[in-house]
Amino acid sequence: MYTLYHNARIYTLSHQHTVCSALVTRGNKIIFTGKLNEINLPEHAMQKIDLHGRTVVPGFIDCHTHIGAVALSAERLKLDNCRNLAEAQQQIKRQLETFREENWILGGGWNANIWPEGRPHKRDLDILSSDRPIALYNKDGHTVWLNSKALQLAGFDQSTPDPVGGKLGRDPGGELNGLVFETACYQVDQKTDTVSYDFLNRCLTKYYPDLFRLGITSVHSCESLEFYHLFQQLAQEDRLKVRICMHPPMAEADIIIRDRKRSGSGDEWLRLGGLKYFVDGSLGSQTAEMFEPYEILGHAGISILEEAELSERLLHAARHGLSATVHAIGDKANHKALNAFYRTKDVSGGLRHRIEHAQILIPEDRQRYHALNIIASMQPLHIADDIRIANKYLGARTANTYPINALINDQVRVVFGSDMPVADPDPLKGMLSAVSRRYKLDPNQPAWHPEHCVSPLQALRCYTAEAAYASYEEALKGTLEAGKLADFAVLSDDIIEGGEEALYRTRVTMTVINGKIVYHADD
Repeated sequence: MYTLYHNARIYTLSHQHTVCSALVTRGNKIIFTGKLNEINLPEHAMQKIDLHGRTVVPGFIDCHTHIGAVALSAERLKLDNCRNLAEAQQQIKRQLETFREENWILGGGWNANIWPEGRPHKRDLDILSSDRPIALYNKDGHTVWLNSKALQLAGFDQSTPDPVGGKLGRDPGGELNGLVFETACYQVDQKTDTVSYDFLNRCLTKYYPDLFRLGITSVHSCESLEFYHLFQQLAQEDRLKVRICMHPPMAEADIIIRDRKRSGSGDEWLRLGGLKYFVDGSLGSQTAEMFEPYEILGHAGISILEEAELSERLLHAARHGLSATVHAIGDKANHKALNAFYRTKDVSGGLRHRIEHAQILIPEDRQRYHALNIIASMQPLHIADDIRIANKYLGARTANTYPINALINDQVRVVFGSDMPVADPDPLKGMLSAVSRRYKLDPNQPAWHPEHCVSPLQALRCYTAEAAYASYEEALKGTLEAGKLADFAVLSDDIIEGGEEALYRTRVTMTVINGKIVYHADD
């Protein structure tokens, strides 16, 4: 049976930038895009779906997520909406009453940048529980807030030195204050519970509809091989309902090399991307590595991985067919990453290296992205969230922050993602942020460095065609052409012609994955 979608404005995003009115699928593939009168198929063999003039775009690909963690967070403590410490404590107290005593209390989402009290302290958790370990990540995932019991179980005490690339928060007298930063968080992760197959499957099953409502058909996930193997099992049992490209941490390189896996290997449901490396921290935690100190603070962030070691690791991985997915936010971190890529360029071959976030760049490094064929994997909704933080801590350097338009003009491949759960995963909001650059997406706010705004078409390509290239899948998806997977989203409005104004009101009305309608707004 064929399915005909017609009476629509279909942006194929093919090389010819074709806009057509009809699309035909059979099974999980697109077999035709064009005009209705060009279709020569028997009526009895077609299911017809009239889209009533709506807009069709390729399925959105979120190029930076932690999808396993997001799904699990539904059954963990959420502090995203807490406006101050007192609200967070009330939320934690309620949750403590429902958790089994022997379990770690896990969760997060707190944001000290908006709390009047600023950063919290271990004593703020100790008064809630002194015998049950509590570990709560902050909004950007680069800081964990611990109570004294959790500090003890993680192996931290006053005599513990700061780990390489990390930091233990301390009071003026040297006592631990309950905050641990960057690589120190890994030690906490090693002590918390592992994830079971049944638990992950249950949480993902609940979460899939949220992705479908947003038109998301594929994600790239920066998570461990533990998740990769669980996703693999889900795919084998036909329980994986979104397509995933995995970017496991550099610490697992030897396991991947031993198993003779290469970047780009896999199938249409689960694929291996690049190894994830961390060079610095984040802007939200003021740990992104900068050439010059932050305003007010007087320090220049944290170096998690030095240039020489990064170069050595990239070279080793590239020789085994593994591309690199390098987290770099500050201008110095990006510069170091590009230097390392330069040193390994002769062995990289067809590997598709990328820098995650690429938030703050000195102007001369933008051209180096193109010269070295490095993909800039950016999260545009961070712009709407970070404007006031950037203004506060970067001053005049904000002119070099999130330079998306400049990168595209320099012919750099740019792909978009959300970094969920750090930010809202809605691609339409991400597009709006890249197009408008307004604080909290407020139309009454001025555009922040409008020279870096992009067009809706450019933003759409970053979520679709360019995103598919980043995972070695441009032959499978990212555009709506015959022979490609039938993954697409139907939108209420024409976001290309309507521009910023249309993006504010547009909603996804239908999502199709693998040729099947998985979401319809009337459901």
